[in-house]
Amino acid sequence: MRRRDWIVLYLLGLIPMTLAASLVSVPGYMDAEYYFTTAVELAEGRGFQEPYLWNYLDDPEGLPHPSHLYWMPLTSLIAALPMKLAGTGFRQAQLPFVLMAAGLPLLAGAWARRLGASRGQTLRAAFLATFPGFYLAFFLTTETFTPFAFLGSIALLLALRAQDAPTPSRLAAAGALVGLAHLTRADGILLLVPLLLVVAGVGRERILSSLGGLVLGYAAVMLPWAVRNLALTGAPLPTAGSRTLWLLAYDDLFTYPADRLSMGRWLAAGPQAWSRAWLMALRSNFSTLLAVNGLVFLAPLMAMAAWRRRSHHATRLTMLYLALLLIVMTMFFPYPGARGGFFHSGAALMPALWALAALGLDDAIHWAAKQRGWRLPQAARVLQAGALALTLILTVGLFWSKVVGHDGMRPAWTASFRTYREVGERLRALAPQVGIVAINNPPGFYAAASIGAVVIPQGGQEALHSVVQRYGVRWVVLERNHPQGLDGLYQDPQGTPWLTLVAQVEAADGAPIYLLRVTSEAGP
Repeated sequence: MRRRDWIVLYLLGLIPMTLAASLVSVPGYMDAEYYFTTAVELAEGRGFQEPYLWNYLDDPEGLPHPSHLYWMPLTSLIAALPMKLAGTGFRQAQLPFVLMAAGLPLLAGAWARRLGASRGQTLRAAFLATFPGFYLAFFLTTETFTPFAFLGSIALLLALRAQDAPTPSRLAAAGALVGLAHLTRADGILLLVPLLLVVAGVGRERILSSLGGLVLGYAAVMLPWAVRNLALTGAPLPTAGSRTLWLLAYDDLFTYPADRLSMGRWLAAGPQAWSRAWLMALRSNFSTLLAVNGLVFLAPLMAMAAWRRRSHHATRLTMLYLALLLIVMTMFFPYPGARGGFFHSGAALMPALWALAALGLDDAIHWAAKQRGWRLPQAARVLQAGALALTLILTVGLFWSKVVGHDGMRPAWTASFRTYREVGERLRALAPQVGIVAINNPPGFYAAASIGAVVIPQGGQEALHSVVQRYGVRWVVLERNHPQGLDGLYQDPQGTPWLTLVAQVEAADGAPIYLLRVTSEAGP
């Protein structure tokens, strides 16, 4: 692989990424909408703030609220930079993510070369990264997937280089990359563990300088954010997110008041509840590993290549991070892990897994040819082409289903955005000064309608009324997807004395969305 090959590889990756990105015209779902809207706040000079509340974990005082006290800030900073230069729009925010996504085939190729791949295997690894299955749509929006895949993978590659020649400067660079990965996702700090093992193996005479380089690189990146958090919350990293350790269901994330999420409550639930959560998360995370990371048919190839190269440092580092991720997302954060945490963080593994898949494909072909007496060159051409074609077909099918929709007429990716924009227009027609709205997805609602909002809390009408009173909510937008405790309100939206049904909007799936005005201080 020559330098020209890598340049051509990047350009070839950029073409399908750009074509796919042209169909991803809005952030698409709450996480991406959060990063987009907070990036707009940064680009327009209002700083780290969010004009909505999507959880109550830090007992927020009101709107606007300091941003990134649960999620980390780098994704918003990346999205804000082009908007600062070229105007605040989703296409501007999307641009750096597309450019980074086009670089993932190069990282897959670099991992393949690190594992001793031939030129052909390197190119096949890059092809798998160009058509990444379930990940494609998520790589092209304002979310952590692409930055974490990019930064996390490079951090592990730098750790491998430092293992070859453990100089303080290399470890400082690796530490800085881990710092950037940590600024992308809170669990990015797990990437420090493989690097610490590298430091442990450098020998006594160099261990202090190596550790110093690693810590210095990491601290140089994280220190400004730690100083901000110290001034704001009194801790270098926000502690509100630690309450998710005590969830007994995913929707507990939206509990109000959040001090109900306590260790005592979790302990009182007992071993049966804990084991049920762990088993659920374990099944979910392994299913994600098989179906999403491994695209089902690539997973056995990845496993075969990893087993055959189990003594290789690159394989060990990859499997160590994978094991850490599985443990944390299963035992400590089972509900967030099963609902997307493992899917998100697994992106850092993808370049290495694509490389292993390319190697495993050839391993499997050689094994099968030997067992069945096939002519190896002919079998290799047919099976390699078939595997790449299947990857391409699955990627296009999954992307089309997720972004465009099965019928090709109603884009699925934009459905929620369009519905929330209509809700916002109706509310402004009913009351030019809308005020604060309680709704399922405040970041998405703000992205579509530019109206401040708070999330409908987990629980019944009592919890909702408490939020309405504390935050001065003027409207409640009730969708079919609502907390179980509000089933009665959704079935009879005119039966609550302190809420008045004023209008109704139809969701993309045809279900009614009720626009309820807060008309009385009387509680439920």
